[in-house]
Amino acid sequence: MSIETINKEVEIAVAVKYTDIDCADFEAVMGEGYQKLLAYAAQCCKQPAGAPYCKYSNASADYMRFDIELGIPVDEPLPEKDEIYMGKTCEGKAITAMHKGAYKDIEQTYAPMMKYMEENKLESTGVYYDYYLNNPADTPESELLTKVVFMLK
Repeated sequence: MSIETINKEVEIAVAVKYTDIDCADFEAVMGEGYQKLLAYAAQCCKQPAGAPYCKYSNASADYMRFDIELGIPVDEPLPEKDEIYMGKTCEGKAITAMHKGAYKDIEQTYAPMMKYMEENKLESTGVYYDYYLNNPADTPESELLTKVVFMLK
């Protein structure tokens, strides 16, 4: 696995936030959230300007509960509607790696990234992103690509 240091640029996105989500509920919450966001973008006649993401923050001590922001990058701001708002991704120094395979196996990418941060004395901001580069509806699970980004202090 290749881990790179990058300077992540900010993106604007239509977004929705969920707080204190249990890992066991991620799939259902994400399905609901992305469905709302895609429907709203289509209603506004906007195509996504980048890969959908999940921003994780406020992790519990055992990493089993998180606050999450689901977002779909757009090229210009859209009006807020109900729980949908305009979000901005973090910008700045980060490390990134590509995960190939099932979402449930993503720990195989997270663990080496955490080890890399420790070995290189890098400190996380506590915010990280998963960018979903292809669609699980038409991509075999073994071929799913997720770009993982850990923001650094």
